[in-house]
Amino acid sequence: MNRPLTRRGLLKGSVLFVAGAAVSACSTADPLAKTGSAPAAGAPKITLTHWYHEYGEEGTQQAAMKYAADFTKANPDIAVKVSWIPGDYGTKWTAAVLTQDGPDVYEVNDVSPNMVKAGQVTPLEEVFGAEKADYNAKVLEPYTWGGQVYAVPMIVDPMLVFYRKSLFQKAGVTVPTSFAEFAAAAGKLTQGKQKGLFVGNDGVGSLGQMVPWSNGNLLIDDRKITYADAKVVEALTAVKDLYDSKATLQGYSTDWWDPGALITGAAAMQWVGLWTVPGLTEELGDDFDAFALPPFGPGGQAVVNMGGWVQVINGKSRNLEAAKKYVRWLWVENTAAQTDWSLGYGFHIPPRNSAASQATKLQSGPAKTVMDAVAAHGIKQPALWTTEVRQPYTDAVTAIVKKGADPKKTLAEAAKRSQDILDKVPVL
Repeated sequence: MNRPLTRRGLLKGSVLFVAGAAVSACSTADPLAKTGSAPAAGAPKITLTHWYHEYGEEGTQQAAMKYAADFTKANPDIAVKVSWIPGDYGTKWTAAVLTQDGPDVYEVNDVSPNMVKAGQVTPLEEVFGAEKADYNAKVLEPYTWGGQVYAVPMIVDPMLVFYRKSLFQKAGVTVPTSFAEFAAAAGKLTQGKQKGLFVGNDGVGSLGQMVPWSNGNLLIDDRKITYADAKVVEALTAVKDLYDSKATLQGYSTDWWDPGALITGAAAMQWVGLWTVPGLTEELGDDFDAFALPPFGPGGQAVVNMGGWVQVINGKSRNLEAAKKYVRWLWVENTAAQTDWSLGYGFHIPPRNSAASQATKLQSGPAKTVMDAVAAHGIKQPALWTTEVRQPYTDAVTAIVKKGADPKKTLAEAAKRSQDILDKVPVL
């Protein structure tokens, strides 16, 4: 069975990137640029470099190059060199933007104050212009520092629980309304080689963060770490109980971002994203749906995690104005390209409200279920919950859930380390 790839999957066998080489979107010799327009005669005065992480859905690479070629057709003085970066993208962009030789435009998940202070990003208020009002304020907030927005959203990726309807029916399970019911359903759905739940190959995945969120603690409150808290202890104790129950699938051939485990029946439920809906529909027809992670208990809240990718401009770029022109053209003005990027290769929510409201593909079936869950329960990661700040917490979750460490003591020690890191984050 051919499992559908995802934006977090690996693009296998691309001759253009066997050695991680970059390609020019406006090179007429490039076979993948055939869907784009040829550049105007004469060499452009400026060449921008644009980095993407290695998306997995078929057609995304060609689409990115077509957008760049179309921009050059409309702006003959500016060429765009698109680089499809394989492997550990985060490490590579982090190193690249330390100098002026880094990409002019690149994509990230988070924008931290440290990035702002280091000049790795630049304010984009003029790039947004009047269209800023058409973006979801909740989506923009984590990229806003000192009243300035430093990133333009490309796609919004809601993540929640998908499930096989036939397997629920066979086991006599209904959509859970609390975490206790969710854990019980995972146990009941574990039969033979089938596990009840897949959240990642480590058996914990996003539950370490999502379950405390569903118990009313977002782990950080502005510049104060709050996860050394009884609600987090309670939530992680329940996650450990679920992990110890052997109801979670571990060591599968692909990780949580790929719906293969759900498709093959290796798991009856899976934490995954909206992007998988087209592939799931092709493989399973109407035998799947989705639900928000249910509230932990009384006073809790259902949770849909709002992820996604954003475009930033390197503040050290030698071609700052040209880069701003390009980003505005592609990720603000060009709603046709944005809709194509969000819905042509997998399902994602277009970040502009007007484009999202006109996305007919998201208005029926499981996609609509997800959209309704987003409207009711969508939560965006707090802006200061950066990779560095959350690392002690991530380590603590592993120690508590997988190694049996004392949750209260472990969280208290980790919270001190997170707070020390947070205290060093500059105030903008």
